[in-house]
Amino acid sequence: MKTKFAFGLLLLLPTMLFADIVYQGKRVQEWPEEARPRFATPSFLLNRSTTTQAKSHYAAPKGKIYSLTLLVDFSDQKAPVSVADVEEWLNKEGFNRDGCNGSVRDYYLDVSNGQLDLTNEVYGWYRAKHPKSWYENLQGYTGSDSLMKEVFNYFDPLVDFSRYDNDKDGTTEAINIVYAGPGQTWGQGLWPHSGWSNERRDGVKLTHHQMTDMPGKFSIYVFVHESGHMIFGWPDLYWYGDYCTMGNRAHDLNPVAINDFYRADQGWIPFVDVTSNDVSLETTKPGEVCYRYKNPARPDKEGLVWSYVQNKGRNQVLKGSGLLMQHYDFSIEGNSAADKLGLRIVHASAAGKSSDNPGDQWPSPGSTANTFFKSGTYSEFSDDAYPAIRWYNGSKTGLKITDIGTPGETLTFCIGGNCPAQESSSSQGIASSSSSAPKPESSSAVEIKIEKIAFDVTLPIDDNYAYVTLDLKGDDVAKVLGLQKSEIADKIKFYGVEPDGTLNSRTTGEGTGHWFDADGKIVAWDPNGTSIVFSNMDLTTMTTKIGHMPNKVKAGDSFVVRQAVVYESKQVTFEITITIPQKTTRISSIRSSRCGKPGNMIFNALGKPVGKRTESGELPDLPKGVYVEIAK
Repeated sequence: MKTKFAFGLLLLLPTMLFADIVYQGKRVQEWPEEARPRFATPSFLLNRSTTTQAKSHYAAPKGKIYSLTLLVDFSDQKAPVSVADVEEWLNKEGFNRDGCNGSVRDYYLDVSNGQLDLTNEVYGWYRAKHPKSWYENLQGYTGSDSLMKEVFNYFDPLVDFSRYDNDKDGTTEAINIVYAGPGQTWGQGLWPHSGWSNERRDGVKLTHHQMTDMPGKFSIYVFVHESGHMIFGWPDLYWYGDYCTMGNRAHDLNPVAINDFYRADQGWIPFVDVTSNDVSLETTKPGEVCYRYKNPARPDKEGLVWSYVQNKGRNQVLKGSGLLMQHYDFSIEGNSAADKLGLRIVHASAAGKSSDNPGDQWPSPGSTANTFFKSGTYSEFSDDAYPAIRWYNGSKTGLKITDIGTPGETLTFCIGGNCPAQESSSSQGIASSSSSAPKPESSSAVEIKIEKIAFDVTLPIDDNYAYVTLDLKGDDVAKVLGLQKSEIADKIKFYGVEPDGTLNSRTTGEGTGHWFDADGKIVAWDPNGTSIVFSNMDLTTMTTKIGHMPNKVKAGDSFVVRQAVVYESKQVTFEITITIPQKTTRISSIRSSRCGKPGNMIFNALGKPVGKRTESGELPDLPKGVYVEIAK
């Protein structure tokens, strides 16, 4: 019944209507599994998130993404702006025409902390074969399908579509059709949407595309929102509110940021994983990290996440600030009803409710000050204080957050209750949990037996967080711990190791990982701070991804970082010496790089050696791909 009521609301409120995902001619709540956007095996140009949580739940590119935008107008709706105007709208730093807060490119640079550079190349204008009214009046989305094929046919001789297959997996990631004039009818004709096609051009499949209208004045919400569907595969967040641009259409000129859960899933900010045993006093900045508490019975599917959200910048339209909590469940498809959602807001004011009032979710109000946890109003969360908030199977969560402070430059709160009045934290705002293991040299009721395994890894210089993969000798580790290799991920405790030997239980990298400064101290990710190198472990495969912050290393640098796994009274410490080689060269074309200096080593995109140049300087026999050459 609620779903039918929601549908009626949509028809009555055209200014609040969502754009759609359209698959094989039908509107869907989210991409079906076979059509979800994906990115292929990481290369030195792009790499997927390296979290150990089953990787990212959505496609997770990094670095520069080349996107194609094709412009089309009509005999009854002529182009309102020039190609140069569109190029600025999509790409220009600080774009402010008609009140826009930056360009589309600016938006994604902002929300990704500079890790995603969406660069659009623009072609047009093409005059369509029929008037705009002809396409708009066709049933369903047949008009947009017809225009899409027509546009692709026209631009085929002018455009190399394979350029927009960024990860070289045979499928393009970002093709946009921008048409003159406004969208007319929701769910019909040319209404803005992210779509799917079976078109194939220049040897690549043009599966995912999006359509955005160009009424005449500039705004960036629709293009940003549709890019979220097309590139990452994020669903429409119905019944969610203004708290994410994939939710309500809160502001056309300054769209709300992507929610911090999706940002952390992308690796744009770190996850900080919390368990029911943790006790720590935390200090965090707006959008700095996303805290995650997994349902112990369903750790890969369900959990609670929270972060400090402040109504400034991209989130200026929100009516409050404080800790914003969300409940996610990836076993639930779509976000189309108020009672059970794949991603929902846990309202601070919902302590006694069995479910949130649909009116609190969408469309009005889009956000409220009472959604946020903060001092003076809603300063704690627990099963006792929120008896109606449960896992979807009805069981208690076991999470306890108390002493939530007043929103300011930072926000403090206590995990687990009974926090000390003051607890030291690093200069980057990451506090060590009081449940961390003691220093190895300190006295303890149980003597910890420590085994150290040393590794040396060569890390080429790269500007896109590219990493090399290191085998951590899982069989040897399992033997030391007295476990099977397959048991390690489930039974051990994982730590970063500070230079003085202190075990730090807080992760600051992606998943089971850490960022380190030049001295090997554990710090938070910060492009303008002291974080330089990262090690993100996958405990299921016993490998780790080693990489560095762009523009932070130089040839000849060397770093030592340490991480550890502990089981009962046994500890294995991984000491990894990272060396930046004297000179590296990226090989993107084997043919043009055929000759070079004899003896230079060649590495593939995963950092594994694949051979060296012959005595005559020729490359070894290599398949097509991207490689790195290191001077002998």
